[in-house]
Amino acid sequence: MKFGCLKNRVSLAIRLVFLCGLFASAPLTIAESADSAVVLMYNRFANEKHPTTSLSIEKLAAHIKELKSGAYNIIPLPELVDALTEKKPLADRTVIITMGDAYQSVYNYAWPMLKEAGFAFTVFVTTHPVDTGQAGYLSWDKLKKMADDGVTIGAKTHTLGRLATQDKERIEWEIKTAAALLRAKLNIRPASFAYPYGQASKTTQRAAQLAGYKIAFGQHSGVLHRLTDRFFLPRFFLNDTYGDISRFRTLINAQPLPAFDVTPPNPLLPATSNPPNFGFTVAADLAGLEHLACYHSAIGKLAVQLLGKSRIEIRFAKPFAVGRSKINCTMPGTNGRWRWLGMQYYVPGP
Repeated sequence: MKFGCLKNRVSLAIRLVFLCGLFASAPLTIAESADSAVVLMYNRFANEKHPTTSLSIEKLAAHIKELKSGAYNIIPLPELVDALTEKKPLADRTVIITMGDAYQSVYNYAWPMLKEAGFAFTVFVTTHPVDTGQAGYLSWDKLKKMADDGVTIGAKTHTLGRLATQDKERIEWEIKTAAALLRAKLNIRPASFAYPYGQASKTTQRAAQLAGYKIAFGQHSGVLHRLTDRFFLPRFFLNDTYGDISRFRTLINAQPLPAFDVTPPNPLLPATSNPPNFGFTVAADLAGLEHLACYHSAIGKLAVQLLGKSRIEIRFAKPFAVGRSKINCTMPGTNGRWRWLGMQYYVPGP
């Protein structure tokens, strides 16, 4: 199966998808869709001042204990990059651990616990607060110590600006400035990138690709697979509210809802396309679509229309509100597991 730019392109929409680095092709089968991974995202730890972005040490310990049970394939992020770009197989229940923004609590709490467990993880670094010594963030010296010890360093932007709505010149400056600091301070050229707040657009995706990154992450839930947009990969976010062990087990055992030809493909939603005509196509032999349920973060459960055997369409009566909107679609998988697809759209303000 070919992933990337194919000679036989079915439509203009799919051609645009290919140009932005998506894995699109002929309908895949369920056997192929098992080649997938769950990516976890943490930010802070043991920080009561930021409960929406922090996880307690007790819950982190429970997560690590579950991951150590032997049922999961914990791999470093570079192995995922190789698997996606070199078409190498991914084992069932593959899990990758990532951290956002390079907070001090990652060094104080998460690193020692994950190191003791023997688990690799990645820190996506926002360079301005690190470079200026902002309180609560890691220093370059501590990041270098972690990197020298085997922690993978991923890139974000220089500041935490909302990249999706910035002009091309500012986007390129944010990406290039961060990359230059990571080279100068750590002698590292990361292969992976993460958008601030998970907000992307086709312009930001293209800029990340042209900057030399091989994959890029948003902050929407879901299980990535071979057809997932390589420059808008999902991650499950864990905090104290959404980090109990029951939910954690559901997430790390989740299976992909193998979808392609997602519309609209642009995560930035302009006023002229709001509300969007949302839809996607699934594997031709995927059984049980009658049990598919989709939800919008502000609206709740959505009316799902099945066209033929494999095309899902959803229509909205009202425009999305300004800011982030997340759509999650789930359905029963095999052996008591759940299939999960997520997408995030960002509506700019006036």
